[in-house]
Amino acid sequence: MLLEGVMATVDTPRPAAVRAAGLVVGAYLQHLRILRGWHQEDAARVLGCSISTVSRLEGGQVFTRRHARVLIRHHYGVPKKCARAVGELVRVRDYAEQVGDMGPGWHDRLALCEQRAEAITTYTATVIPVPLRTPAYHRALAVTGASAFSAPERIPRQFLDNQVHTLFLDSAVLERPVGGGLVMAEQIDHLLRLAWEGRAAVRVVPSEAGTPVGEAHLSRLTLQGSWLYVRESIGAVYTAEVASLPSEDPFVDALARVALTADRSHQLLVRARKHMDMLGSLPPREQPA
Repeated sequence: MLLEGVMATVDTPRPAAVRAAGLVVGAYLQHLRILRGWHQEDAARVLGCSISTVSRLEGGQVFTRRHARVLIRHHYGVPKKCARAVGELVRVRDYAEQVGDMGPGWHDRLALCEQRAEAITTYTATVIPVPLRTPAYHRALAVTGASAFSAPERIPRQFLDNQVHTLFLDSAVLERPVGGGLVMAEQIDHLLRLAWEGRAAVRVVPSEAGTPVGEAHLSRLTLQGSWLYVRESIGAVYTAEVASLPSEDPFVDALARVALTADRSHQLLVRARKHMDMLGSLPPREQPA
């Protein structure tokens, strides 16, 4: 799998899983501190460390397990189930290549990382990624019970104007009328509008190319000078490395080789939208099962 290949390329002072856990836990600690109404100096005081250490801990530049445990267990009022889930991240082994976040609140912790990201690149052969969905499409997935991709959330996973989104979309996703033809047509129109406004780049990957990254749904978040790779299923599995040139990333390189051009992708999106419009206009008895 490409995720394993990505992890094999890591050449950083910190192991891949430790770097990833630091980014996820750091974003969560910052969120909890703000909810409590604390400033960084308040956290520094109870930890007996400098403000810069707290800043680096929240930014994922350092991963001091003791500090994370003290804040979560004694100061931030984290529910026991969530505290245990974060504890698994904190206890990640130094030699691990990836770390899983499967416990309560995993969806919110992923949302916090997405909110911090400067850029998000996603490949999907399943469903439209959460930040790029329309409300109707998202509700339709929740109704159909599409496993983790419609997981309950408290922190919204939303599109932020200051982010750069690149979506590599398997063509089969455009053929599935999630929520019916009209809902899917609206979703495709939303992607076209984001692309036209320059807020997102959408490249279609022909289904015959298979799964070029070895996963059905894989994202790369650029944040805090790192690439955080996320594989979603019934939770999130992370690995990370120091960000370098995009051309040096096997994840993007594998997708760019098989994806259609931007113009050709636009044509397919327009065609798919027209097809879904037509499907949505048919009487229910005439719609294919």
